[in-house]
Amino acid sequence: MTEKGDPFEEPSRYLRSRDPEDVAERAGVSFSSGAFEIPFLRWSIGLTHPGLAFSMPDFLSTFTLKLLALLYLYRADGVPPSHQWIPYRELPDGLFYSSSFADTVEDRLKNRFDGGLQALVDAGGRLGGTRVSQGDAGMVFQAFPRINLLFIFWDSDEEFPASASILFDASAPHYLNVFELKMLASEVVSRLINAADGGLPG
Repeated sequence: MTEKGDPFEEPSRYLRSRDPEDVAERAGVSFSSGAFEIPFLRWSIGLTHPGLAFSMPDFLSTFTLKLLALLYLYRADGVPPSHQWIPYRELPDGLFYSSSFADTVEDRLKNRFDGGLQALVDAGGRLGGTRVSQGDAGMVFQAFPRINLLFIFWDSDEEFPASASILFDASAPHYLNVFELKMLASEVVSRLINAADGGLPG
């Protein structure tokens, strides 16, 4: 990032100087007709090159998601998924942010869906999540082409309160840094809650 505080400036300058075909290959996205097509969950974000103009549905068009899409292309180095799930605290520098991640991301998921297991499953399906045999409800979300997130939710019962964990493929830091991965997980949680609340377009 720059001293002026514009988080778009450095990655934009870098991407304009690079071969877009190479960037696309490293990030696992397509590039044609002068634009990247970046899948996000079950939707798509368009980004022209070298102009770096975004095209996306209005309900996706947020400052945070645009920045994350740009940073994803900027940082991508082509490392394939490891298929090894790790908690946030085990990411490089993740321990420093782990308390904040639990409070602001995982607890939002837990609190919204406590007692609403089916609502979570239904909302996850609307985001393109894939069910897995983990917890009471486990779902894998492909946030970006090479960043998968595993959500594990345990509903409350007579003995235990609800709990929620979000795990990352160990290769994720090759595509976003630990703070950006927190932002990405929060974006997915927000979309999940929005879907459950009926506010997400079909």
